[in-house]
Amino acid sequence: MRGIRLRILLVSMLVLVMGFTPHAVAAQTEVQKLQAQIKELQSASSAAGQAYSAAYWQLDATRVETARVDAELAEAQARLDQVNLRLSQRANEIYRTGKTDYMAILLSSDDFDEMLKRLEYVQRVSQQDASIIAEVEALQATLATSRAELETLKAQQAQEAAVLKEEADRIDKELKTQQAEYDKLQKQLAAALAAEKAKNQKSSATPGPNGMVFPVAGPCTYTDTWGDARSGGRSHKGTDIMAREGTPVVAVLSGTVRSKDNSLGGKTIWLTADNGWAFYYAHLSSYKVTSGYVQAGQVIGYVGSTGNASASAPHLHFEIHPGGGSAVNPYPYLKQMQ
Repeated sequence: MRGIRLRILLVSMLVLVMGFTPHAVAAQTEVQKLQAQIKELQSASSAAGQAYSAAYWQLDATRVETARVDAELAEAQARLDQVNLRLSQRANEIYRTGKTDYMAILLSSDDFDEMLKRLEYVQRVSQQDASIIAEVEALQATLATSRAELETLKAQQAQEAAVLKEEADRIDKELKTQQAEYDKLQKQLAAALAAEKAKNQKSSATPGPNGMVFPVAGPCTYTDTWGDARSGGRSHKGTDIMAREGTPVVAVLSGTVRSKDNSLGGKTIWLTADNGWAFYYAHLSSYKVTSGYVQAGQVIGYVGSTGNASASAPHLHFEIHPGGGSAVNPYPYLKQMQ
């Protein structure tokens, strides 16, 4: 069913892209025509990527849940090992001392009070043994339930991974075609802008909030995943922009960049803009610029899947830190940039 929906989206996308004609914007300037075509292309690629994005995040959520159950299973097993050790020690103690002889306790007592104390002690030991046995049984039941849940999650994860791979292959082929179309339109747009500038005409291009440029220069899709659970108990502090590997990544504002590799983000870039805002780019496949000053819209790297990103889901993890402080949700900013 999901595959059918994706095919419908892809067909709709092709109709949008192929069916766009200059007659629809006859009264517009050449720059406006090209900008409208690029916007249509981006909208079509975003629609086509929704099923893929949903499959990716479902798989990620299942991975998080699997890790949680696996941790609970390990904790319960460790507790069971401790209780089993206590039970084994009690068994050895009973074996060494022999069965409790209540008559011996009665006859060896010096008085009635001492006899009651001894009988109370024996009763407490028996209750302790019963408590240990009950705990062992409860832990064994918990382990059985957790193991069954874990097996179910692993089977679900395998199925979701297969669906994701199938959809990723389809999307990759489609984005490859779209990237070529996008690059062609961008070249035409640059030429049209230059022509308008030469005629001293005002450009119709409108920047995003604070003059920011959208960070991915190509067909892409993204959703609002701010605060979603991630592996290792983390929560998501950015927006993942899904795009084909190698899609150009640009500076959202003019400023200074510095690059760094790490195990989580892979190839990353921090951009400190002239206005003091900071922007974090992660999972790049390679760098175009590793340090120094860059202009807004300048290519600084390329979309990839380095670090802890899945190779089947290349994307740009993008963060915004106003004033260089804590991260804020980039999603509403990104929507205004496009």
